[in-house]
Amino acid sequence: MNENETFILDTDTGSEECRIITTMFSETRKKYYVIYEYVENPSDIFVSSYDPTDEEGILEDVAAEDELKEITEFLEEYGVFQDEI
Repeated sequence: MNENETFILDTDTGSEECRIITTMFSETRKKYYVIYEYVENPSDIFVSSYDPTDEEGILEDVAAEDELKEITEFLEEYGVFQDEI
């Protein structure tokens, strides 16, 4: 997954075209994350974990507070300010 690359995300309400803002790897958790936004509505930022070796490209929800805190800190350092992911 590369910055500014787009992908289609299947949701409960249909499909959304998404643009990758950035990716990150957590040394602590040994997990990869993708930070993205919907192309049609870029006002919200989303984050999911993923396995780069998975050919199906399955994205997993991130809900743990400590995990979200680490990602938020990364985004602040990266220069993306978001109160809530």
